Amino acid sequence: VLFRSKTKKILLSLGLTLAMAVSVCAAKDNIWQYNQNIAINMSSAKVTTENGMTVLTFETTETFGESTDQCTYVYNVDDQTIQLKELVSKVGKKKFKQNFYPQSIADGNDVIKGRAHMAELVLQRVRH
Repeated sequence: VLFRSKTKKILLSLGLTLAMAVSVCAAKDNIWQYNQNIAINMSSAKVTTENGMTVLTFETTETFGESTDQCTYVYNVDDQTIQLKELVSKVGKKKFKQNFYPQSIADGNDVIKGRAHMAELVLQRVRH
């Protein structure tokens, strides 16, 4: 019984230490792990006003299998558009760069709507 009690205390202590280390690392880099594949660099999130419209710009790192994508999103709150402004994909040693035009959220497919939802959550975090 004494052994179990000590083991529980050690495991609890290790768990708390790990939890504190993770939160310190996350705070230092200001990375929000949005889901298992997407990490958002909250330090990159900026809200500006362009031509009287509120615009959010932010960067993500997205990993899917062998591919790692560095993405820059532009979310126009007033126009209700989302743009994958820059996508740099790295697959093995190959690197690809692409740019996309702004897409209407209302007319967009599920991917567009999902990215717009993500942008809205980033905006809420930036504003609070």
